[in-house]
Amino acid sequence: YWSMKMNQMFEIYNNYADLYDELVNHEDYNNNLRTFLNDNIVWKNKSVYEFGVGTGRVTKNYIDKVARAVLCDNSEHMIGKAKTNLAFANDKINYLCIDHKDIGKIIEKLDIVIEGWSFGHLIVNEKNDKDLWIRKIIDESIRLANDKIIIIETLGTNVNKPIPPGEVLPYFYEKLELYGFKKNIIETDYKFHDYKEASRIMGAFFGENMKNNILDNKYSVIKEYTGIWILEI
Repeated sequence: YWSMKMNQMFEIYNNYADLYDELVNHEDYNNNLRTFLNDNIVWKNKSVYEFGVGTGRVTKNYIDKVARAVLCDNSEHMIGKAKTNLAFANDKINYLCIDHKDIGKIIEKLDIVIEGWSFGHLIVNEKNDKDLWIRKIIDESIRLANDKIIIIETLGTNVNKPIPPGEVLPYFYEKLELYGFKKNIIETDYKFHDYKEASRIMGAFFGENMKNNILDNKYSVIKEYTGIWILEI
């Protein structure tokens, strides 16, 4: 399902934040990501860079504990939605509209760098120069972090076991582990009211194949696996 056109995803990111928010609000209905981040990361009084913040789905899992967060995204549209979703923590958040390719322009070091389902898009989109961008993303993240780096990326949606989709993402994940990132796997299944709602929302983001598969099988719960790679600085 990763084979959908990248420009379709970017169209959603840039223009349909409400649809994207609706999608991710059905994701990880067992709160496994929140549990993992709370059990394995010390957030209290830390400062955080989050890249690819989107509408704030990852941020909600730690923002109540940290002292400060700089939330970055290349879509003003998404940032606008994140500001609404995270208004309760506005006093400790700064927003920065920036492309991943420009991370090198950021100067200040903070404690933690985290990203969710975002660096992978850059690597796939720049697959002809993937080694360059993998190295740059990792090196810049190391430069900006005093404590640790947390990379959260897909291991497959509507699949029966964790398998990184496509050809580029497995390569990216392999490189992370060569850099010393420790891999963890969690389930982040989607749960919907019924299969019709599931097909509508999942199909809008992942494409017609996903939509039809959900309709044919009448899935209201969609399996998903997520990888979390952590590097201690």
